[in-house]
Amino acid sequence: MTDLTRKIWIDAPKEEVWATLADFGNIYQWNPNVTKSYLTTTQGEGTGTQRHCDLTLAGASVEERIVEWHDGEAMGIEIFDGQKTPPWRNAVATIKIREENGGTEVTGIFSYDMKFGPIGTLMNSMMVKPQFGKAWGELFAGLKFYLETGQKAAHKSELPTDQVVLA
Repeated sequence: MTDLTRKIWIDAPKEEVWATLADFGNIYQWNPNVTKSYLTTTQGEGTGTQRHCDLTLAGASVEERIVEWHDGEAMGIEIFDGQKTPPWRNAVATIKIREENGGTEVTGIFSYDMKFGPIGTLMNSMMVKPQFGKAWGELFAGLKFYLETGQKAAHKSELPTDQVVLA
């Protein structure tokens, strides 16, 4: 099992951060690696809610569902299907928020197992973990940028990636 943990402090109230995260179908508004997203269930929030995300990688998409929900505090998201999906399985992202120094600290843990046995382990250390670690950090930097400016970053160079803490 591989765990990637990232933290970022956002100059926004906890309620505003949660409202953005809980708007599950609209992750494209702030995640720089998602070009389009939408709900695939009639349910809008909570455990069982699902979404489709088209990724910036040509032809890649993922299907995700909320598997854990603690209103205003945390959610767990499972990646369960997609096109050109990474070589992992049992992929779950847990995102937690808490008030911190007049703003909100957001912590994310992405956990996954690699497919392909020893070859997958090698792929993980050489490519998957470094590349997805970067993308995971960009997700949090994109959330911060969006909440603090009201805009999606036009270019990844605008993202405050230097403020993402590896934990």
